[in-house]
Parts: sequence; structure tokens; C-alpha cells
Amino acid sequence: MAMIFGVQLLSTLIIGLFMTKIFSNYSYGLLIFYNLWFCVPPLTEHLGSFSQAYKDHMKKKPRNGDKKEALEDFTIPRDSEFKVRYNKIISYTQIKLLPHGEEIDMIVLMSLSSVLIYLVTELSIYFNFTPVTDLHLSYIWSLVVILFCIKFLCYMFKVYIQLGGGERSLCALSTFLFIVFALFVSMADKRSIDFGIDEGYTQFVDEFLKFGNSTKMIKGSKDVTMPTVKAFKGFLIVLSGFVGALLTFPSFRFGALNSQLLRSANVSVEGEDKPGYKESLYEKLTQVLVHFNLISPLLVILCWCKPLVQEHIETQVDISDKTFSLLRIGFIALIMLVRLFSIKLYAQTHLDSAKRYVQNLKREAGRIDHKTVQQKIAYTFQYSSVVVLQILTPALVVLQLCLILLSLHNLPDEMPSLSPAHSILAGVSDIIPDVVSQSDVTVFQGMRAVLTKNFLTSVTSYLVWWIVSVNAGVSLFSTCYHHVSEQV
Repeated sequence: MAMIFGVQLLSTLIIGLFMTKIFSNYSYGLLIFYNLWFCVPPLTEHLGSFSQAYKDHMKKKPRNGDKKEALEDFTIPRDSEFKVRYNKIISYTQIKLLPHGEEIDMIVLMSLSSVLIYLVTELSIYFNFTPVTDLHLSYIWSLVVILFCIKFLCYMFKVYIQLGGGERSLCALSTFLFIVFALFVSMADKRSIDFGIDEGYTQFVDEFLKFGNSTKMIKGSKDVTMPTVKAFKGFLIVLSGFVGALLTFPSFRFGALNSQLLRSANVSVEGEDKPGYKESLYEKLTQVLVHFNLISPLLVILCWCKPLVQEHIETQVDISDKTFSLLRIGFIALIMLVRLFSIKLYAQTHLDSAKRYVQNLKREAGRIDHKTVQQKIAYTFQYSSVVVLQILTPALVVLQLCLILLSLHNLPDEMPSLSPAHSILAGVSDIIPDVVSQSDVTVFQGMRAVLTKNFLTSVTSYLVWWIVSVNAGVSLFSTCYHHVSEQV
């Protein structure tokens, strides 16, 4: 089997079947929500004990022997001392109650599978089981994970657009501002910040024209005019504005959670107050983690600034450009992994907002409908899956792009010609010639020559830098905004 289909394809099938089998018996979302505490909405009877109208209604005798029905509409004083019960998430049944619980399972499943397939691919290349020039199937898995994440972000963007009002205005404003910001980045001096897009796109155009001429797909390819570098940068600018709009609300949510953690509300998930002393170890570690998640992306932004970081480090430490690029990718992956490992802390912070809502409600005057209290507390638990995905998806997109960059980093600068007999599709074409022919293999190899290493590296590096920049900028603004608004 390995001789026919190749190590990559065989390992992909095995890992895919293995992870799917586990997925059918276990929930990956449970890894995130396991042992977290959430508020249970108080019962109507319990809230009714604080309403005189409810008590009077229950004292009335039913007419004609009918069964007495509970009063549906009544209000309670906001400062009522009603109790909120807590429950722990310990089963997959509770995860199923969440609106996007299955999406969390699927995204985590695909992400773990892509990492495993990437490791197997790199090991097979290292031990010479797979040619270095062969197609990396880990690219396909990484792109699938990215598409799943973009699908969720587009869904949330559509929801915010349909809400209208401030959300729709913020979406339009953020898109415009990010397009302007991307325009300034594209106009920046190459000596300050450069991703190699000009050189990569020029090489892409040259290889495309050669490919079209050799395969006779483009007649008279010498007279064909390809889009210029400025036109391609214009496409990247529009794409950057769209990506920035998709990441606005997830980044804003991430900043709001960071602000709540920095406030150190000291609310325990069991319902009891945590030790109130300021020097507690829990509070110290939480603040260090929050500051790391806020500040470390700013260092990533500077990593592409040549005069400040790249040239200085290369001069002081005496390392090459390739080594610096490898260290930069590893640093970005470390930041995203820390964010993923701290996702339980952010999920618990969001779930604790239900108790903060109850505590703030007791400080207010007036009355409130009992259904509003129940719906607000229940909504906090239901919305937790959205909050987790808003933190999870940007980090996973960056991680998958880092895996692609690592694979591109290990490729040689000049790709040697590879005979069709050594490719994955060649083995498939020998078994199923009606599905994949030898001409398809030849065309596929020609398209691989068009997508050069420099072109893919430059575009992927720009996307990584842009996503991290947007997430860091909006998160810092959101943290400062919530911090100031709560002090006013």
C-alpha cells in the first residue's frame, strides 16, 4: 500500500479513520468545557417568593376544580436576595445543549488531525520515505481547517450585519479602516517592512507564462498581459479589509475578557468568594497570562520590521535570514499555543459573568421581569460556545498558516524536476486511470511549478502578520475601552 499510494496518503487515511472513530465516541469540545462551572437560572417558584403578586396569585383557589397555573408575568425587586445555583460541565450531553457544540468538535478534530499528518509528513521526508518535492498533504488539511474557521467567522459576521444598528455600522467602519491601514502597509518602504510580495508575484507571473506556453494552454502567451504587482496588492488590500472585518468582533470579545480578568473580580465558580488578598498566586498567574496574551502579538508585528528587529538580531547574534524566519515562526506558534491552552480560563471568565450580572443587579433600584433574569443567565451559558469559537478560530488559522510556512521553509529554493512516477497522483493514476490520467499528473506538476516557494511564502507571511496585527490592535483597544468604561 505504501509503495502504491505513498506514505503521506496512507498515513492520512489511517489518521482520518482513527480520529473519526474517536470522534464518534468522544467529544473534543468536552476537553475545553470539562469541569467548568456555569450558572443555572433560578426557578420561577424561587423568584416568585420575592413577588407579592405571585404570592397573591398562588393563594387564590382555582375555580371549578381546575388545576392552578403559575403566574407567567410578574416582576421582582432588583435587589432581591435570590440564590443562583451552579452546575459543573462533566458530560457530552451538556455540550450538545450549546448551539455550536458540534462545530467546536469538528474544528478541534480537524486541527488535531492536521498537526498529526504534518508531523508524519515531515518525519517521512526526514527519513527519505517521501521525496521533498512531493505534494504535502498537510497543506490540504491545513486549508480545510482554515476554511472551517472562516466559515464560522463569516456566519458571525452575517449575524452582526443582520442585527443592524451599531453592529452593522461597526462592521462597515472596521472594513473601511482596515482597507486604509492595509493601503498604508502596501505603500511602506521595503527597507522598513517587506514580505517579498513584489519578487514572489513577479516569479509567479514568469512561471505561469512558461507553463501556459509549454502546455499550449495559452496561445501566444508572450502577448498575454498578466495583472501587475500593484493590481495584486490591490486585491490583497481588499482581502485584508474583509479579514479585518471578520476579526473585529472576535478580537473585541477577547479584549473584553482580558479586561474582566485584569479586574480580578475574585468570584469563585463554586459560588464562594476567593481569597481576597492581592498577592494570591492565582491572581498573579492570571495577570501574567493576560499581559502575555496582550503584549506578545505586538512583538510579532515588530518581527517583520527590518531596522528594529530583524537586522539588529541578525547582526548581534550572527544568524541567517532563514534561521531568523524559522525562529519567528516558532515564536508565533508559541503565542498561539499559549492562547489555546488558556482558553478554559477565558471560557470560565465568560461563564462567571452571569454571577457578576446578578451581583450588579442587586445594587440597582426598581423592579425587573423575572423572565429577563432567567433569560440573561441562561444566555450566558448558551453563548459560551460562540465565545470559545471566537477565541479558537483566529488562533487556529494562524497556527495552520505557521505549519504551511514551516513546510515551505524546508523546501529547497530551486525545486528539482520530479518525474510523474514519484508523485502521489502517479500511484493513483496507475490504479484508477479513468479518474486520474498521466496528463493530469503532468498538468498538476506544472501548476506546482507556477506556485513558487517565494510567492507562497510571501503571501502566507503577510496573512499571518495581518491577522496577528488586527487581533492585537482591536484586542488592546477593547481592553482599554472596557477598563475605562467600567471606571467611569
